[in-house]
Amino acid sequence: MQIRYIFFTVVLGFCLNLQAESLKIAPEDLDDISQQRHLLVQSMNRLDDIGKKIQVAKSEKRHAMASVKRLDKEVDEARLNLEKMQRFDREVPGSITPNVMREAQDKNRNVSRELEDAKIKVSTNDIEINSLSSSANEAYADYLLRQKSYVRDIERIVESQLQKRLSTLQVKKEVQVTSKVACANDSIPVCKERSKKAAEMDASERGSVVFVDSLTEVKNFQLSKEEVRSEVQATLTNKVFSNQHFVGDAEYETTITATVEPAIGTRLREQMANTIRSQVNAKVGGKIDFSLVKNPSVFASSQDESSEVPYVPVSRDQSRRELRENVVEEPQQAPPPRQEAPAPQQAAPTPSTPSKQIRPIFTF
Repeated sequence: MQIRYIFFTVVLGFCLNLQAESLKIAPEDLDDISQQRHLLVQSMNRLDDIGKKIQVAKSEKRHAMASVKRLDKEVDEARLNLEKMQRFDREVPGSITPNVMREAQDKNRNVSRELEDAKIKVSTNDIEINSLSSSANEAYADYLLRQKSYVRDIERIVESQLQKRLSTLQVKKEVQVTSKVACANDSIPVCKERSKKAAEMDASERGSVVFVDSLTEVKNFQLSKEEVRSEVQATLTNKVFSNQHFVGDAEYETTITATVEPAIGTRLREQMANTIRSQVNAKVGGKIDFSLVKNPSVFASSQDESSEVPYVPVSRDQSRRELRENVVEEPQQAPPPRQEAPAPQQAAPTPSTPSKQIRPIFTF
């Protein structure tokens, strides 16, 4: 049994060396895949630049829409204020000075112009976003083509290197192994059959190349029997059983001579392919995480209106003032009379019988 452990330790070292050996890729293939990777990265950078421009345009649009919302209110206030002045001036001629009237007219005109400019800005942003979205779709289509070609050529190299390694590993061997099993209460035919099965398994282990990854537990540089058998697959041909007899009273021994053809299973092939793929990526500049690449036009086409106008936090003083106003408006929470704030100054009401001698002061 100790001989078997030493053998598998040697085989393990051979396989790990085989796994870590340097790839020998044809220079023309290496140059081609490196150039493809360079162009693919350029395509990804172009998508990233378009995505950043879309983010800027979307942000500017949100600000412009916020301005439109704010200016809509200011235009209404300026118009109503001007109409109020004009109406009062008609009822009480000369009560509004020309300067005050002119300022009101200028403010009404200016905020109206600002509102139109803000609307134009929103429209301009929409045009820019649509244009960038179209560019993003073209750039993403180009990226997908380059990605498909790059991955296909990487996998072609991986498959070629994998076949070379498999041809080195899958070599037929002539082996002879003697195994024995404890019979316990088994009958002689049953114990004999168990001994033959054990001999076949030991022959498979002896003739197979064991491939393990770095996660396989190795104790004292030896693989346990269960770990070895979980990794080994092989085909036995030309089997000859001999020297079948009892050893003592409780064990049965069988010798097998056979041709062993190692078989690398699916899981082992995947482990080898992943190792080769990592080596190829390292040679051409590193692995690319394609899952991080998105089409920026998806972001550009987002129509969530709630995100168009960002939340603008009010100042602390303004929050306190609004809180005080809300408290005053609620009778059940009104402060005692001695603590009530003085009522805000109200504009003088329009007299029912205007007289030229009355010249109220307005602060519009």
